[in-house]
Amino acid sequence: WVVTRGAGQNSTYYGKAEDLVMSQEYITPVGTIRTVDVPAYSTGPNLDQIMIGSEGAYGILVAVTLKVFRYQPENTRRFSFIFPDWQSGTAAVREIMQGEFGVPSVFRLSDPEETDVAFKLYGVEGTPIDTLVSLRGFKKGERCLMLGTVDGDRAYTAMVKRRLRKVCKALGGMYTTGFITKKWEHGRFADPYMREDLQDYGILIDTLECATNWDQLPKVHEQVRAYVKSRPQTVCMTHMSHCYPQGANLYFIFIAKMGHQEFLEFHRGILDAVQASGATMSHHHGIGKMTAPWLEGQIGSNELEVFRALKRHFDPRNVLNPGGTLALDLPDEQRRMP
Repeated sequence: WVVTRGAGQNSTYYGKAEDLVMSQEYITPVGTIRTVDVPAYSTGPNLDQIMIGSEGAYGILVAVTLKVFRYQPENTRRFSFIFPDWQSGTAAVREIMQGEFGVPSVFRLSDPEETDVAFKLYGVEGTPIDTLVSLRGFKKGERCLMLGTVDGDRAYTAMVKRRLRKVCKALGGMYTTGFITKKWEHGRFADPYMREDLQDYGILIDTLECATNWDQLPKVHEQVRAYVKSRPQTVCMTHMSHCYPQGANLYFIFIAKMGHQEFLEFHRGILDAVQASGATMSHHHGIGKMTAPWLEGQIGSNELEVFRALKRHFDPRNVLNPGGTLALDLPDEQRRMP
């Protein structure tokens, strides 16, 4: 999690790995690297941030100290809203994140295709909420589901929920209680296991995610989704999560019946679409070997040379995780440039 710069589902409030690490210890071919266990310092470049996200290329992480927070589940406030379309839902997320009144912990906005699946998967279809949503004119294939939670002090969570309800109402959202969020929580860690069952029938499910700013987010969503949907009979569900005042993460889930080689080609095409849209190649999944060919195209050749210089220092014999991770020793013919 640390060496991929990962994120948990509550990162909008608590932060990603790079925000939560206090100190680390790595074993490297040139010796042990330990960082200081203090909340902040100003003694040159931050070695913690250099090692976080290194994906085993510089050393093996053997110890890490993380920030902890007071656990107050009794104060958690759940919410969900339905918006008439992706644009109005996106505007609400942006306004909440820039509102300076506090932010949710879990915070997600599903696009229309994912929203319609969510209504079935979470048992919303056929309930009074579903009936009311339809009566209010929120149409299938257009409506978007927002859900989330607020963590913290009792007065804080009440205030944030009250303020975000006001924002959502002003931008066309209808409050649909915390029921949908509870249903999502109930199946949150069980749903991914459907992947193995579907693969037995040749149906592949995979995910790709990226980060972008608010100005580019509509373009990224449209272009990546257009590529995925260009393949007949392919499901493409997208949600926005891990949100910031400046932008958000987009998480694409694609489902289709295809063979292994076709999947690899399709996967490469999606990553090409992400790169062409101007988004990052990853927000919290890391780079690894599958996404490595696109890394230089995103960060630049001079920037990649910094990674290679660090690799030469920590691992001069290239024994740690060789073979393409972080594009450090990737053959030229495998690089995917914009």
